Amino acid sequence: MTKKVLRRMLAVLLAVMVVAGTMVTAFAETSQYVPYENYTYWEDITGSGRKLVYNRPMYNTQFVLSSSDIGIDAFIELVDVCTDKNENVYLLDKGSPDVSAKIVVLDASYKFVKEISKVYKEVDGTVEELDFTGAYNVYVHSDSNIYICDTEHGRVLKCDNDGRYIDEYTLPDSPLIPEDFTYRPVKVVADSRGYVYILSEGSYYGALLFAPAESGTAKEFIGFYGANTVVGGILGAIQSALNRMFPNNEKMKNQTRVLPYTFSDIVIDNRDFIYTTTDSASKGQLKKLNPGAGNNILKSNDKRFIDDAVNRTYLGGLNFALYQKIIGLDVDDKEFMYALDSTYGRIYLYDAQCRLLTTFGGGMQSGTQKGTFQTASAICIKETKDTDGNVLVNDVLVTDKTNNTLTVFRRNDYGNMVVGLTRMTIDGDYVESREGWEEAMKLDKNLQIAYTGLARAYLAEKNYEKAMEVALEGYDRDTYALAFEYHRQNLVSKYFALLFGAVVLIVAAIIVAVVLKKRKATDEVKADSETKLALSTLIHPGLAFEEMKDKKRGSIRVALVILLLFYVSAVIQVLWGGFLFTKYDPGSFNSLWVLVQSVGLVALWVISNWLVTTLMGGKGKLKEIFVVTCYCLMPMIGARLIYIVLTNFLLPTEGSFLGILTTVAMIYSGLLLVIGMMRIHDFSMGRLIGTSLLTVFGMAAIIFLMILVGILLQQLGGFVATIVTELLM
Repeated sequence: MTKKVLRRMLAVLLAVMVVAGTMVTAFAETSQYVPYENYTYWEDITGSGRKLVYNRPMYNTQFVLSSSDIGIDAFIELVDVCTDKNENVYLLDKGSPDVSAKIVVLDASYKFVKEISKVYKEVDGTVEELDFTGAYNVYVHSDSNIYICDTEHGRVLKCDNDGRYIDEYTLPDSPLIPEDFTYRPVKVVADSRGYVYILSEGSYYGALLFAPAESGTAKEFIGFYGANTVVGGILGAIQSALNRMFPNNEKMKNQTRVLPYTFSDIVIDNRDFIYTTTDSASKGQLKKLNPGAGNNILKSNDKRFIDDAVNRTYLGGLNFALYQKIIGLDVDDKEFMYALDSTYGRIYLYDAQCRLLTTFGGGMQSGTQKGTFQTASAICIKETKDTDGNVLVNDVLVTDKTNNTLTVFRRNDYGNMVVGLTRMTIDGDYVESREGWEEAMKLDKNLQIAYTGLARAYLAEKNYEKAMEVALEGYDRDTYALAFEYHRQNLVSKYFALLFGAVVLIVAAIIVAVVLKKRKATDEVKADSETKLALSTLIHPGLAFEEMKDKKRGSIRVALVILLLFYVSAVIQVLWGGFLFTKYDPGSFNSLWVLVQSVGLVALWVISNWLVTTLMGGKGKLKEIFVVTCYCLMPMIGARLIYIVLTNFLLPTEGSFLGILTTVAMIYSGLLLVIGMMRIHDFSMGRLIGTSLLTVFGMAAIIFLMILVGILLQQLGGFVATIVTELLM
């Protein structure tokens, strides 16, 4: 082997080693740097839900602090964190019966400043030390005063920044307080006017609201604020009404009282709007309440904040659902909401319109890596701004009360770009944000808000076709509708004369065809006669079906063509229907499933009806049942074709009658089926209704048997495969 060949082999080997080492290093850095998944959801793709997509990370784990890193005694249970206007960080250690609670204060650089372990109250020259062991929450107002939810002692302490007592909020003596009310304050905030909002553990009445003390007067409890409401269904309301109309001791004994969900957190923004979280509801977990009446002004009542796509894990081969619990919330000055889930240890970033931008963090109650948690307990936002109010650094602080650590996530350049552009889009600065959204989409095409922002920018520039194209890619039907309306106006204005002329020609052609047909007196072939008979069922169903029975008419070939059209129309209604009216996911659409829903349903009806009516004395044959059933599908086929055409030209505000069209077509087909079945079976209406109900029951039985046979065949196949494997081994 020559030296030249050896040098080449050595060079290749070194190159492979370098590449492999780079890949291993990159993988190690990535797995250590981001030990969790970043994802968001695309909304409004299908009518049944949303779709999870993974996206580019917007936050990185900056560092994790423990008591040893800070240089203090070990934490007992780190339950809360907050910041003040000077970016100082306040950590609340709950303490224990043997160790007092404490508030550890860090500066903007996360360096230790001081520790507050007592609140000092001076009474008649005597200083009393108030212990707050068992406290769950600390809040620092804009005036630098500290509020401590001293849960175990049933009070909220207010002190200055050095721990000197100012005031306290105990259970008020008021007729508004229920007799069985237990006062255990767990969250507190105060607005710019001095109104204080306190959440009590387990209270479904809302937050206790205290008015500020005026000159010469004490603070006043003015009632409960912003309670959740009970959302009941129709069946529940009917059952409740029946129980009240016909009461008895057993019903009263078994009756359960439905109570609203309790708040799990409460925060306040820079405009005195109150935000709350609810950890147990299936919808509307985040709310924004106005300062006055406490009504939810956030469009979130029907919003699913539950992380349904990934809230499931597998333990021991069994499927267990671990339900999300949003226990923490914070809001920044731009109205972005940061929600903390204690079950999975995730942080969800929502914009002011409740759109999820990204998810980060994790651990699922067993996190050991940086950025993961065992028991996430609180969340807080810390922002560093310049003199113009622009955010330079955005940190998300999360405490873990099991690991007793503070994790600091920092928003990266991509995250800053997306958040800034999202705020510009919400504020209506569409044109100014276009280049930014184009750059963001180059970095990550999985962010749905980017498509909305870019489509809105093109819409503002009056580039309606491009706006429609981008909105279509991003499944943004609202922006698409706006762009389509303007685009349609331009087309009508440009081609009005041509469109009007085409309509006149079509109407004239129809009139001429009708006149010529009346004058035509030629014989028709049998195939044309069968087609004519099928079409006549739409106008004269009684005569047509009677002729089919008496003269043995009706073509299986025509029926099969109609059934094929029924299936094809169902497919193209989804694929070719207007974007504004049709919701389907191209990645999951399956035409075979449509075949089962259309042709399979017809086949089940025909077979089941034939079996039932044979036993019940029906005179209809299998062929007649099939032909009649297929002929009755024509109104639905026609309605689908009309639907496809109209949905490509109408706006959602103009298409309200499309639902009526579909309903009328289904009713029309049902009436045809009733008439046809009565004719071919020679049934009265009573017998027809009875056999129809038995037919539906038979269809369900056939489906059950098919599933059962499928399971048995699967088990048999597994058994045979096991035997073959054992014989070959």
